[in-house]
Amino acid sequence: MSIVQAELTMIDFDRDTALTKKMLDALDMRVRASMHNIANQNTPGFKRYVVRFEELLREKLADGDDGSVQDVEPLVERDTTGDPGQNTVSMVDETATLDKARLVFDVMTRRAGSLFKLMNSAVFGR
Repeated sequence: MSIVQAELTMIDFDRDTALTKKMLDALDMRVRASMHNIANQNTPGFKRYVVRFEELLREKLADGDDGSVQDVEPLVERDTTGDPGQNTVSMVDETATLDKARLVFDVMTRRAGSLFKLMNSAVFGR
């Protein structure tokens, strides 16, 4: 058994690619929400949007359900803190969200590239 074949037997491609896709989808939603928040930073009474995904996935796994990640969907929620007329957008928080999303996007796209490179090696032997 070659090293590539041994590595392929240890990787669940369906689950790994599904997780990568879900994470990239969640990041896309998070960036869109953050950009919408920034666009409304001066709107009186605007309550920012937040996207939850990682904690939902963590909760599912903590419950002992290591089933399909397809069941976990990113959730867009409205921040309801503060007075009704208070804008809850913080540029520091939004830029931090965008920076984190960029870093995680880089990690996830590299991960996807590695998985597909490994599959290519297994199929074509190079």
